[in-house]
Amino acid sequence: MTPEQKKFLDEIAAELKMQPGFNDVEQLFFPLRFDKKRPTLYKHKDIAEILMIPEGSKLPQDFYSKSIGTTVQNIVSGMVGRLETKHKKAISGLYEAEMRADGVDVDSLLNGKKGEKGTWEVVYDWLWNHKYLRWLDENGWQILQEKAKSPPNWLQFLTKEEMASVQRGTRAVILPPPPPAVQKITPTIPAEKSLWMVIDLEFDNFQLLLLNRSQDGEFLLCPSSAYAPHPIIEKPPILLPQKDSWADQDESKTNFKFGKLVKEEFLAIAVEKPVSLPWLIPREEEALPEWNAERLKELFEQLAKQDNWQVFYQSFEVVKTA
Repeated sequence: MTPEQKKFLDEIAAELKMQPGFNDVEQLFFPLRFDKKRPTLYKHKDIAEILMIPEGSKLPQDFYSKSIGTTVQNIVSGMVGRLETKHKKAISGLYEAEMRADGVDVDSLLNGKKGEKGTWEVVYDWLWNHKYLRWLDENGWQILQEKAKSPPNWLQFLTKEEMASVQRGTRAVILPPPPPAVQKITPTIPAEKSLWMVIDLEFDNFQLLLLNRSQDGEFLLCPSSAYAPHPIIEKPPILLPQKDSWADQDESKTNFKFGKLVKEEFLAIAVEKPVSLPWLIPREEEALPEWNAERLKELFEQLAKQDNWQVFYQSFEVVKTA
């Protein structure tokens, strides 16, 4: 599993642990059975006899497997619920309401006979195709932000006049690092001004993925046909909008311009081996790709295969200026 998938499953296991009657055996079995990378064809019995018993243990091989059917049933009941029977009270499942909202036929699961094939697979599919995506949508940005190692001034916004000074050679395109006390102060962006974005990351020939988050949503700035159709860092610093982008057509109207006095956040990911996903190909039909859970899931899966990638984060407050 990716680190994100493991974190998600650990959180679900912690929630289930708080359910009444959820015992140590069920706690041990749950993450092994619901592991995203373990095929559903992998038998419960094999998990119980091979994975649940530690190497060198003196426990008999069938210590867990002889009652594995009950273990599975109890886990599913904790998640989905259980109807009242002659010997057991009805219980409400921890995720019953969510599953119903996602279109899962919970009533069929509740009325299924003990050991009926398919019940736990339905829960497994829901967990990874619905619950996990919602969790990523809520936590994905923060997960990336916590990985960030950001040098000062790696991301700046310059006005047209400041860019002219840079081009004349009277102003450095990248500012020196501010004093430590100043670094703790959130930098600002002037509202309602046409701005250039300057990205200074010393990662030659790496692929740059640049994300933006504000109250308007989460979007992919690079690569995109709107601002940055060329995501390879050939020679830093990088200026956005890039040539041949939609925003480069008329800088007075289409450079970066922030009209709302809100917080603007940016995440950059520098990747040594370019990530290839359909939504990372700049397209006019989606000039500014929306950042969503499904795409984040795909990105995390690709990054898990790579050894050399780094995250950078910066936030700004948009303010009025004279």
